[in-house]
Amino acid sequence: MYVEHLTPASDQTQPYPVIFIHGATRTGIDWLTKPDGQPGWAEHFLAHGYECYLVDLPYQGRSGAAPATQPARHFSAEYAAQRFTAPEKFGLWPQAALHTRWPGPTGLMGDPVFDELLASGNYLVDNTTFQQTTARAAMAALVDRVARPVVLLGHSNGGAVLWATADARPALVTAIVGLEPLGPPFKNDIPAAIEDARPYGLTDIPVTYEPPVADPSVDLKKVVRVSNSTDWVANCTLQAEPARKMANLGSLPALIVTGQASYHARYDWCSVEFLRQAGVDAQHLPLEAVDITGNSHFMFMETNGDVIAGKVISWLQGIRGKTQ
Repeated sequence: MYVEHLTPASDQTQPYPVIFIHGATRTGIDWLTKPDGQPGWAEHFLAHGYECYLVDLPYQGRSGAAPATQPARHFSAEYAAQRFTAPEKFGLWPQAALHTRWPGPTGLMGDPVFDELLASGNYLVDNTTFQQTTARAAMAALVDRVARPVVLLGHSNGGAVLWATADARPALVTAIVGLEPLGPPFKNDIPAAIEDARPYGLTDIPVTYEPPVADPSVDLKKVVRVSNSTDWVANCTLQAEPARKMANLGSLPALIVTGQASYHARYDWCSVEFLRQAGVDAQHLPLEAVDITGNSHFMFMETNGDVIAGKVISWLQGIRGKTQ
């Protein structure tokens, strides 16, 4: 796995390095430079004294091509515009109308910022079990090499890698930040509704539960929790009580960040509730709750992305004094 290691130009004032994990079809370059040419999140974290590791997950970007035996896919221009850069023009979910923060003029082909985003995409192995298994092994090796507790920060499809890595190396993960991580539990909603997905809840591969899970289709009993909101929010599939605990994640602090205009605004609350059921100290930050509005799924690339980075850094510095 390709890894880029960055250290602050001045003093490294934070004790825990941050490992940045990209989403589907993306690479670690997303954290270095935004598609409009502005500095990415890595620069902000470095300025606040954080050592940074930027990965290209296995078989993506600089970590090599996918094996010929595995199917591959990429995101078309239409898919990217509908779901990421111009959702307000397509209306695939109600919150999409609130999107205002894309840094380019249209979010469509011909918009130079959109074209840069699309050009920087890669093919992705279209096998989630293979993706997550290889990523977990590579990430565990990286955490072992760092050899001290780290913060894991992941976006979208990289969300499953957060939980799988923390499960594999619980003593070396001190906190998790998920920017609209892969979800919701046990199923897909938007952009493609699939009733059976992620059999272990938020991953397709096994994680450690207590009591143990031999067969998730049998052992992880499910129940639907109906949303008590009328604000375009989805119902949730959660564990039936008493819920099994994700034993290796214990009371690990985790922050889930959700954009106001994203399709994740429908269901990230479900991922948070699932994590809490499983014993994780999960907190939810819907950005509109702190007056950060108009963001879609690629919030960290958008015009107010630096403000969002500041909120994440503040949370990291505040959790239990661990990063002070």
